[in-house]
Amino acid sequence: MKRLVVALCLMLVSLSAARAESVLRSMITTDIRGLMPGNSPDDNTGLVLQQIYEGLVAWRADGTVAPMLAKAIETSADGRTYIFTLRDGVTFHNGAPLTSREVAWTWERFLDPKSGWPCRTNFDGTRRIKIAEITTPSPQQVAFRLAEPSGAFLSTIARADCDGNGIAHPDSVGADGTWQRAIGTGPFKLTEWRRGQFIELARNETYTARTEPADGLAGAKPPKVDRVRLSIVPDPAAAKAAVQSGNLDLWPSADPKFAGELKSAGLVIAAAPVASLNAIVMQTNDPLLKDRRIREAIAASLDYPSMSDSLTDGYAKPSTSLVPLSSRYYGAVEQAGFSLDIARAKKLLSEAGYKGEPIRITTNARFPVMNDVAVLAQAMAQQAGLNLTVEVVEFATQLSRYNKGDYQLMVWNYTPYLDAAFGLDRFIGDKAAQPDKVWSNAAAIDLLAELMETAEPAARQPLFDALHKLFVDDAPMIVWSSGVNVSAVSPKVRGYAPWAGRKPRFWNVEVVP
Repeated sequence: MKRLVVALCLMLVSLSAARAESVLRSMITTDIRGLMPGNSPDDNTGLVLQQIYEGLVAWRADGTVAPMLAKAIETSADGRTYIFTLRDGVTFHNGAPLTSREVAWTWERFLDPKSGWPCRTNFDGTRRIKIAEITTPSPQQVAFRLAEPSGAFLSTIARADCDGNGIAHPDSVGADGTWQRAIGTGPFKLTEWRRGQFIELARNETYTARTEPADGLAGAKPPKVDRVRLSIVPDPAAAKAAVQSGNLDLWPSADPKFAGELKSAGLVIAAAPVASLNAIVMQTNDPLLKDRRIREAIAASLDYPSMSDSLTDGYAKPSTSLVPLSSRYYGAVEQAGFSLDIARAKKLLSEAGYKGEPIRITTNARFPVMNDVAVLAQAMAQQAGLNLTVEVVEFATQLSRYNKGDYQLMVWNYTPYLDAAFGLDRFIGDKAAQPDKVWSNAAAIDLLAELMETAEPAARQPLFDALHKLFVDDAPMIVWSSGVNVSAVSPKVRGYAPWAGRKPRFWNVEVVP
């Protein structure tokens, strides 16, 4: 009898603990592509890995750089050597302490050409910065020596599209050299990956948070839920049904067209501008589009407020600047840009001798809003006498053609970069050397190079302003709005908010009964 009572008591304690466990149920739209930081730039993989890994530094929401695993950063007088002193008391998910050994191992893995790491070109001299050597002066210090000084080095190692160049433990890699586990220092650890079904993260019980307020991907990031379950839900209609029924607590990137219905169902709808650009790129080497007057006419034929209102149900604000609305560098200069002017568009086309030749605008059906952009632009441009024809291809085909520069017009949405300079670097450059570059203006290339070497915000603003003015004058592409993130959130969730970086942050989030 006594044993039975003890067993019942233990069972009740166990049930009580199970009831007390907090679980945040969210979703991703496709399965993740791997566990190595920076190995895939897609949002779903990055969403998961930014909960697991942390880098030496991180971006704040305004794109400035904050220390993360580093507690101090020293720069040599010649600007070529950066010495990072690591924080005390930080441990990996396997219990091992963070030392300079793991930092050097991770970066050596990143920079090894055999690893196939996509972000390697940021540090091998291809894009100005070249890491010449990494040394470990002490267990708590790691030194990076650059071939040449770079004012952009710290911001580059903070890049969110490379998962903050997160530091991993060597046990992440198996005996065959492949990345088999995700062992980082972040607020959550990977406990289960059921391919094609779900990802499960658990609270890192030994997480050592920074003391500064949470800001972007920096500051204090304590995990406040026991588990995060990320179901794979590719279909927006299925996601809507799941969050409406209570099977999901959070739809981080909800389709705006469902926002009204979800709000009526009791969900909290929150929106925030994203540090990305929604664009129609133009191939300036095309026989027709090399004439700037035709490019300007296309830009003058579009009604930007109407586009942003109809395509995002009013959640996105119109903007035609290459600097995102969320950026600290979006100011009075950036507010002046393209606008609807049918009379001017017709005049420009007449001056260019345009005779109604078809101009192909390429899009895809995988992302409905991108297809809608093409159809809407086609209809609007007709008013000016432009003959746009819509071409719908598979997204993989579109991506390949974008990278080859094989298009006339193409609907394209850019990845968020909290440091807006990296957004510009995505499309400014020499087409002859890099076919995926959109804008090859020599003056723009020089301004970007100067911007990338300038760290002081006050000194950067005039450079952003000059680039914006040149962009409007040259019209190499059309920006119709900055990105927007609309989230549908259960009333049980506390502390969650969409933000400029788009990928959801699960730290500092709670789920109440």
